[in-house]
Parts: sequence; structure tokens; C-alpha cells
Amino acid sequence: MMIDGQIYPLHVAISSHWKIHYFTAEMADNPEHRAEDAAFLENMPAVIGPLAMNALQRIQATLALDYAGIDFGLNAKEVLLFEANATMVVNPPEPDERWNYRIPAYQKIHTAVQRMLVERASLGQENRGIASPRGVSINHPKAHGNP
Repeated sequence: MMIDGQIYPLHVAISSHWKIHYFTAEMADNPEHRAEDAAFLENMPAVIGPLAMNALQRIQATLALDYAGIDFGLNAKEVLLFEANATMVVNPPEPDERWNYRIPAYQKIHTAVQRMLVERASLGQENRGIASPRGVSINHPKAHGNP
């Protein structure tokens, strides 16, 4: 996930089929796949390497979106981009102990989105002359009793 200029790992989906979605991937019954997912969530740059990280950062810079996701695959030398867009959904892990390792990554993403939205809302209020949570206000006709 790309949130406010930062890249956050969400998951690795491993499957023997070409069409992969996390919820249909071969993860639930395969502890080795979940271990690979956990390693990715713990240290994405180390797992995918500098070439792939650079490619993801270039995609992020090209999109220039505050919120977006990237679905991609890797081989030894390439990043295969499946899709990158602003409509990716971040679902919480299923309530099952097998997915507990995913909770910190989900929480980091959730916190980053929440922080970004609060910051953007504060900036919007300041620009409209409405007191922000930080108590900053600029001129606004309604702030002075004007219609």
C-alpha cells in the first residue's frame, strides 16, 4: 500500500494458479507460505530486494496519489505489475490465530491512513478559516459574522 508518500506491505499471496487473490491463495493451510508472508511483512525491502523496492517507489512517484495499492509479482530480475490504483481495500485479518502475524502490518496501514486523513482535514479547515484541532484559524467571511 502507498499512503502519504510511504510504502507499507500488506501481504504476500502464494498460489500454484496464475490468478491470485489473497483470499483464494494457498495460504491458510500452508505454514511455509504464511512464514514467507510474515517475513515480507516484517522487512519488505530485505525480502523483495532493492531493485523491486526501487520499482515500487517509481510506481508510487508516477501515480503521485496519497492513497493507492500495488499488486505485483516477482521473479529473479523483474517486477510484474498487475495493477496499481486508488481503490485497493485493506481488510483486517480474519479472526484466526493463523493470521495474528498480519495484525501489526494491518494496524500500521490503518494508522497511516487515519493520520493522513486527520492531517488533510486539519489543513482543509485551516484553509476555510475554521479552527483546526491545533487551534489555527485564518480569515473566513463566516468567522466574522458575514453571510
